[in-house]
Amino acid sequence: MNNMNKIAYYTLFVFTCLTTCLSAQTQEVKQQMSLGIQNGISVNIPDADAKFIDKIWKKYTKDYGKLSKNKKAEEEYIEAAVIQTINGKSPMNIYTTTEKNQIVAFFDNGTGFLNSKDYAKEFQSASEFMKEFGNEVTRELIRIELEKEEDILKKNNKEYEKLKKENIDLHKDIENYKQKIKKAEADIVTNDKDQERSKAAIEAQTKIVETVQTKLNNVGKEMKK
Repeated sequence: MNNMNKIAYYTLFVFTCLTTCLSAQTQEVKQQMSLGIQNGISVNIPDADAKFIDKIWKKYTKDYGKLSKNKKAEEEYIEAAVIQTINGKSPMNIYTTTEKNQIVAFFDNGTGFLNSKDYAKEFQSASEFMKEFGNEVTRELIRIELEKEEDILKKNNKEYEKLKKENIDLHKDIENYKQKIKKAEADIVTNDKDQERSKAAIEAQTKIVETVQTKLNNVGKEMKK
């Protein structure tokens, strides 16, 4: 597979994940809760834990009433919640349990718990409500991931800018070294010439010294006949 095909494949994979993999799925369940075995709606969110799900649930439902805890039953509940998209203006009690990466919500409309058989329309709306909650949890997870990756990107950019500056400085150093080398080469030529002049001066001065030394040595000596 060539690079272009790899890029196309990766792009298709990412697009598929964004359109399908990241969409929360709901499931009707019937299980034990504080008021017995009741119908509920389960949402599985693979990358979230119970604590994180509870945190987002509190934010997601803040406009519908106070979220309270039933510690004995390990449940949270909202009394007299009015969610018009589910039950019009009629209040409901909503009970939730969370475990690992799953939340189960039970909607009590006063005459019974919503289920697909007896309250098909309301149950479908509640399922959409829970599906959107699952999507919001996923969004929040991705926002956190995005923030982390953006921090890494900032560090990478900072490192890149540092390297760019170092590169510029190194090129400047090379230019300076080139100028120094050029000057040193010129200085070597001058130095060679100066050495020749100095050597010639030494040789000439050596002869003068020898002549003077001879004169000194001859003082007081008689000329031989």
